Amino acid sequence: MATGSGLDAQLGVKDEVTVGTAVTPDHFFEFDNEQLTNQPSYIEGSGIKAGRKFKSVNQAGIARQAANGKVEIPVMMKGFGWWWKHLIGSTANPVQIGTETAYKQIHVPAGLRGVSFTCQIGRPEENTGTVQPYTYNGCKVTDWNLTFADNANTLLDFTVDAFTEVTATGLATASYVTGAQIYNFSHVNNFKIGGTATTASGETTIAGSTAVASVVSSMTITGKNTLETTRYGLGNSGVKKEQLETDFTSITGTFKGEFLQSDFQSIFSGGTTTAIQIDSQGPVIQGSDHYLLSVIMPACKITKAAPYVSGPGLVTVDGEFMVYDPDDGSNPPFQLKYVSTDTVR
Repeated sequence: MATGSGLDAQLGVKDEVTVGTAVTPDHFFEFDNEQLTNQPSYIEGSGIKAGRKFKSVNQAGIARQAANGKVEIPVMMKGFGWWWKHLIGSTANPVQIGTETAYKQIHVPAGLRGVSFTCQIGRPEENTGTVQPYTYNGCKVTDWNLTFADNANTLLDFTVDAFTEVTATGLATASYVTGAQIYNFSHVNNFKIGGTATTASGETTIAGSTAVASVVSSMTITGKNTLETTRYGLGNSGVKKEQLETDFTSITGTFKGEFLQSDFQSIFSGGTTTAIQIDSQGPVIQGSDHYLLSVIMPACKITKAAPYVSGPGLVTVDGEFMVYDPDDGSNPPFQLKYVSTDTVR
């Protein structure tokens, strides 16, 4: 039964075959909030006419179409792999692990040209109980944050840039992955720094790393895709062309925790290149295989690791790091390994 509240809302997406050509969503995700909005560009005439001191409504109109905004979703143990194509351009698909019911996806950065999706938000009306569909075509992700925090669910938030917002497309029927659990702080069972990266058969691992000994209460990994989002031209009725990459991809991170000089300060002070790995392990799937969300960044620089004494309490550190290409011809700058029961991305 319809409630007329946000309880009836839905979010659906689907890969587009042609950038900007809308398709019917077939992947539906639980989400915490969304702020996608229509952002048309209005222009006005400023012609002077005797006896008129206000601008004329007949000379006001929309010159450009656009839509953008943030979305926040919990990181689920099933179905989450779909997003990495649009966050970093990954082309990975699930690969079965041995003969078990566990499948792994190895996501590494690739190009975003030709990569886009249609997003539809169902927004309920209070007065009527009707869920109104808002459909966005030509969607690309311009930036994203993956956050691990104490006493909290693991969250992904991202900003979407789209061609247009349409309200005439019918609401797609939502269908969700069943039995999916959310990763949370208790699942983070491995947080290490240092070591040597090796990539074999398309998968990167770190050997010889050291578990972070200090109490780190949160870490956010941030990605930025520098896209030209204003490719408007004559003959396209004010609708943009595909958003293309125009600068280096950036992945950075921040962390907060208790001060322990041996963990981060020496690496920071020496400008040392270090690997960082953070893993969240869920329940057993089969045998020794668990649900897994694992991030490996083989070549990082700690760019801030300042300890502060702010009173009689514990001395804390606010840290920052930058992810670089190892430039060794073997290892990627960033890898996300996702193990689940998903047979398709």
